Amino acid sequence: MAPNERATPAVDGAADAPRRLRPSEENMAETTSYIDGIGTEMVDIYVGPSKKRFRLYKAKLCTRIPYFDKMFNGTFKEASDNVAYLEEDNPASFDLLADWANHPTTSNSPRWIRELTTIEGKEGNEVASWDPVGFYSLAEKYCLPELQDIIMDVLIQYHKVRNELPSVDFVIRAYKHTSTGSLLTRYCAESIFYVMENATEDDRWSTEEVAPLFRELPTFASEYISVQRKRGIKGAVDPRDASPCHFHTHGRDEPCAGNPKKRKSPGGERCNENKRPRMVELENFSDAVLQDFDFDSFLRQ
Repeated sequence: MAPNERATPAVDGAADAPRRLRPSEENMAETTSYIDGIGTEMVDIYVGPSKKRFRLYKAKLCTRIPYFDKMFNGTFKEASDNVAYLEEDNPASFDLLADWANHPTTSNSPRWIRELTTIEGKEGNEVASWDPVGFYSLAEKYCLPELQDIIMDVLIQYHKVRNELPSVDFVIRAYKHTSTGSLLTRYCAESIFYVMENATEDDRWSTEEVAPLFRELPTFASEYISVQRKRGIKGAVDPRDASPCHFHTHGRDEPCAGNPKKRKSPGGERCNENKRPRMVELENFSDAVLQDFDFDSFLRQ
């Protein structure tokens, strides 16, 4: 080989040759992966005072919700009968939960929940198609933190589209039906703080409507004060514009259900009470401090 010539790598003729045409081959085995996955065994769950019956696939329900896995696959009476009574739950909210539990999951997309849209209410007004407070409280009750996060994402997006924030009635129900320091109540407290800081006489959150929140819901009062202290001189910020995970239960470096690239496995939920963020500062407010707080003067500011 001459000094200025480069060596030419050998070309594998087989690699460049067109693939040989072949007759098709099919798997003729009687594969039934779908029905094998969900099974044929059913459970009956009677929900609410009216005992609304939900007949659901046992395997699907137990895979998605560990609470029911323990109920129907453990030593409880429900395991032998495949029947359960949840009279304290709301049928409409449980319907949302059952819909979510039976919906297929994938590894590259957030878990699906029913779309939150606008429908016509009983009085002809526009209302949300389902109750976020009821659904969130049920997800919290059955220890489904990923579902809680997805509900918050859907709710906030709905409020953005509708240009809404929680009403006083929404706030009251959120504090009554979810645990102390829940992310839904935090959203409510930050929303009311934002409304009060930017309110005008034409706004629909009047002082007369908001005042009972401070008098009748001590947890709201302490949470509101906590938000006020955190904001300081920076003032109120629209909670709908918060960072994507601001109202999520997961930790800073933990997987996010709303992020397809970082979501948890499509199996059952995992609830770790030690990792669930809590507004610990709320517990530092003693009853005496709240009783001595002059809410009337505070509201007149």
